[in-house]
Amino acid sequence: MTEDGSPDERGVYRVQHDLSSPQSLSTTVTVAVADVAGVEPADIPEQLYDVIDPEALDKLFKSRDDGTPRRGGRLSFSLYGHHVTVRGDGSITIEPGLARIKRLGGNLLVVGSVPDSVVDAASVPLLGDSTRNRTRLFALHDRSISTARTRLSRAGSAGSDAHVVDYHTGARSAAAESSVRTTPTVERVDGDIHEFRDEIVDAIERLDAEHGGFAPAELRFCFDTLRPLVETHDDAEVDAFLDTLCHRVKDVSGMGHYVLPIDRDSPQVRAIAHRFDAIIELRAGDSGPEQRWHLRETSYTTEWFDV
Repeated sequence: MTEDGSPDERGVYRVQHDLSSPQSLSTTVTVAVADVAGVEPADIPEQLYDVIDPEALDKLFKSRDDGTPRRGGRLSFSLYGHHVTVRGDGSITIEPGLARIKRLGGNLLVVGSVPDSVVDAASVPLLGDSTRNRTRLFALHDRSISTARTRLSRAGSAGSDAHVVDYHTGARSAAAESSVRTTPTVERVDGDIHEFRDEIVDAIERLDAEHGGFAPAELRFCFDTLRPLVETHDDAEVDAFLDTLCHRVKDVSGMGHYVLPIDRDSPQVRAIAHRFDAIIELRAGDSGPEQRWHLRETSYTTEWFDV
């Protein structure tokens, strides 16, 4: 945490614990996480003792018997949806789970029985800030090319940085046939879902090579929609399909989001939830689209907030 309480350029907060202070290290950690989260320490439902023994934490980094500090050593854990790292010199780093995914990349499942307009509102920010270098890749499963084109336009994406892999299980309309000849660049796939998957992987590898390797979260991948996949294939086939894609996106430090417009508590969502770093649950709120994030690694769920 910087002196004014703001994060650094990576979204990481830093605070220094005074090892000679009468205040315990565990108290400093709890107060610091509460400050970052914007709540009172007593308001954190997941107290420190639920994830680690506070007394053990204090003893681990306590000065030696001769008074010299324990400079070495590091301990990381999750608290209230934040990644916390404590080091032997008393330095503490805190990174919100959402910021960590955005910084390092990952795979997100977007769910909720909501209109397309709500999905669009949630998907566009996940395609990345247009002021930074991004490469956007869409995989469309039985969706119109206009789905990708509309979101890319709203994200401020130029044709040269946008790519689409288009797969349809049924006959294509004349409109669909003509649309594949316009920007963004579109690769049409016929055949089965294995060929679809392979074309997506090939596209990721090709783009990664063209860029000399992606920076973290530079590749923004959107798969819309998983619904026909989960409705026509068994759980094992769907899991194998997603295993390949999720690993490939992570291999290049990309950020992928996969749209499945059904309720979060449905069997289809529960069957594939383990493949994703977070589930973004959508709803049409009274004042507009809303979302809440379920973070798998930290077992933390945010409150509902505006998309």
